Amino acid sequence: MPNNYHDRTAQKRGLKTRMLNNLQSKDGGRVQDGVGLLTSILLRYSEVGSVHYWREQHALKFTFMIMRNQDVSALQELLKPALEFFHKLEGRIMRIFEIAGRCEENLCVITLTRDVDSMTQREVGLIVELLKREYKKQLLFDEMNLPEDEQIFQEEMISHLLSSIQSQDIDKNVVALRDEGRVLVFKS
Repeated sequence: MPNNYHDRTAQKRGLKTRMLNNLQSKDGGRVQDGVGLLTSILLRYSEVGSVHYWREQHALKFTFMIMRNQDVSALQELLKPALEFFHKLEGRIMRIFEIAGRCEENLCVITLTRDVDSMTQREVGLIVELLKREYKKQLLFDEMNLPEDEQIFQEEMISHLLSSIQSQDIDKNVVALRDEGRVLVFKS
């Protein structure tokens, strides 16, 4: 590919980083890294329906939607050993690992809660891949075709922002969710 392509890609990446860093909240302060983190997670992983930063537990709650009734204990048997092994390899210990499910008719909303301190971008990717393999066509997601360079950029942002909020708490609960191809973010 011509160098111009790589130059334009680097310029876009720099612009996106500057845009994210320059976002302002209504009170004039810089928007917390948590907002950027949740947005990047939803942009990178279209299978995640919503993600919530839970300030009191310094944890993230991910929601996934599956088009079938699902026994939460079976899902726990799939995810918990895989994540424990992953964390053993990474030299980390999970403080919080919870799975809850709410099913009505043939739709099940799965909520996975994980502590921020031991979480990495690679773990988020692992969770999504395990769910995609287990539920194949039953996992609901937005059709998003992010170019590979954009996927890599979002993964880098997730890593950077996760390490940023691991070292300092966010002072508010933050929720990001999908709505017809958009990402909406709310703070409380």
